[in-house]
Amino acid sequence: MKKQLEKLSAYQPGLSPQALREEHGIKGELYKLSSNENLYGPSPNVKEIIKEHLDELYYYPETFAPLLRETISEALGVDRSRILFGAGLDEVILMISRAVLNSGDKIVTSAETFGQYYHNAIVESAEVDLVPLSEGNFDLDEIAAKVDHDTKLVWLCNPNNPTGTYFTHDELDDFLSKIPSEVPVVIDEAYFEFVTASDYPDTLALQQKYENAFVLHTFSKAYGLAGMRIGYVIAAEDAVEKWNIVRPPFNIGRLSEYAAVAAYEDQDYVKQIRERNAKERAKFFAIPQSEHFYPSQTNFIFVNTSRPQALYEALLRVGCITRQFPTGVRITIGFPEQNDKMIEVLKNFDY
Repeated sequence: MKKQLEKLSAYQPGLSPQALREEHGIKGELYKLSSNENLYGPSPNVKEIIKEHLDELYYYPETFAPLLRETISEALGVDRSRILFGAGLDEVILMISRAVLNSGDKIVTSAETFGQYYHNAIVESAEVDLVPLSEGNFDLDEIAAKVDHDTKLVWLCNPNNPTGTYFTHDELDDFLSKIPSEVPVVIDEAYFEFVTASDYPDTLALQQKYENAFVLHTFSKAYGLAGMRIGYVIAAEDAVEKWNIVRPPFNIGRLSEYAAVAAYEDQDYVKQIRERNAKERAKFFAIPQSEHFYPSQTNFIFVNTSRPQALYEALLRVGCITRQFPTGVRITIGFPEQNDKMIEVLKNFDY
């Protein structure tokens, strides 16, 4: 086994509602609000398209997801040769890391962001330079200062998971101007469909100016297809060509591709999800205790507290499963009745 695997552990999902009922003696219903899923599910069109293609299950899928590739290419005005799909962004991050990183190379990212950037770098024997967040935000100036001749990848998450914060178009433009053109900057926009801020980056426009700016999108969040596992990167054509070499040949399932096309084509539904989420998100920030929350542009709230275990358990007692971190608790925004229960807990909690 690779020696560096001793530094890592396998991903540990949260306990299931049934396991938590048994552990805590909870009798009532439990709501899973720990993984930032879209609880409303996908567009109704998705179920219909899956039913239409159930007889194709014995076929291997098309290796480049051509239907979905064409759909996204036309919608975004991006050449098909610049799009690469993975079984969720987890696999996209793995493929990029595997293709780019050698022993002794370095990545630069935040110390408090999505853990797969770090995880895959260690697997590839790369060094990791972690820059602390600044009040929940990526410290872009400090990250830029850390980039040197050993840096082979820079990972940014915008909005950031788990804090929900974001950096603006001008801030990203300024950052990219400081990074050498040979260093890829990968901007993970898994939650961008939930953003309502007007100054959020137009990353595709910035790609016209900075060829080393690569962007990640996913169908797991706003599109409600976390169970279908499909995400993608838009990058320079020569980079995608090389990454395709390490891509498993049939990594996107046939039904996943059909589902993603149907979901993507129903942008009215995505707009409804964004509006519902924004309405519920505003309820959290309307209470005085929101001074303990990082400002969020996502479908989750990060609550800062010196007592994360106590807050996690208090929310669990009202039937809400959340995600505990060393410095706080991440709460997925759910249905109105679930959010109202959590807000009452947050109003009365001793932070």
